[in-house]
Amino acid sequence: MNITSKTLMIEIKHNVKIGYNDAIEATLVHLVHIFRSKKTGKIEWELDFVDVNNVKFMGIPIEKGYEGLKKFKVNMMEMGINVEEILDNEAAKLITDEDVEKLKAMYVFED
Repeated sequence: MNITSKTLMIEIKHNVKIGYNDAIEATLVHLVHIFRSKKTGKIEWELDFVDVNNVKFMGIPIEKGYEGLKKFKVNMMEMGINVEEILDNEAAKLITDEDVEKLKAMYVFED
């Protein structure tokens, strides 16, 4: 067997409450990919915001699945509330540089 590279993939879930009076509750899911760069030899990472689930609005669960979330976003947009933007902005704040360094430490490169 000739392994030429490896990637550590880590799923991270954050339960968040956002918006006025924490009106929106959700679980935001990120995937972090940690790997050794073939160009530089350094451990690098990529972060993807991949999913939203367990959504509640004012304590009321939103219909599960893609269609339920899509319908919720459309209904909120009709009232002038861009849920997609709110979730994206919150997701962007959740993984810190310190978190990334801890995750990189989990990656052990074996020759």
